[in-house]
Amino acid sequence: MPSIRVPSALRTFTAGNSDVDVTATTVRDAIADLERRHPGIAARILDSAGVVKPFIRIFVGSDDIGALAGLDTELTARDEISIVPAIAGGRGTRHA
Repeated sequence: MPSIRVPSALRTFTAGNSDVDVTATTVRDAIADLERRHPGIAARILDSAGVVKPFIRIFVGSDDIGALAGLDTELTARDEISIVPAIAGGRGTRHA
């Protein structure tokens, strides 16, 4: 059964759980199953059109789904999906 690693910022939806097992054959199905189990979490990951929000990255293992088949990336029973929110801040230029 695939699992989803939930970032700390979204764990309020999962009662503090960092890993959630899901029943799914694609990343899209995995997020849908996560939403069924933990209502409201999908809105933090996907926009209203069902597209991954621009400041979120999703990985299957070490592969960004953007380089694969996106939300239609197929999963195996041993796959681990990671939801990674972008980290912002710092300066745009380096000073010597």
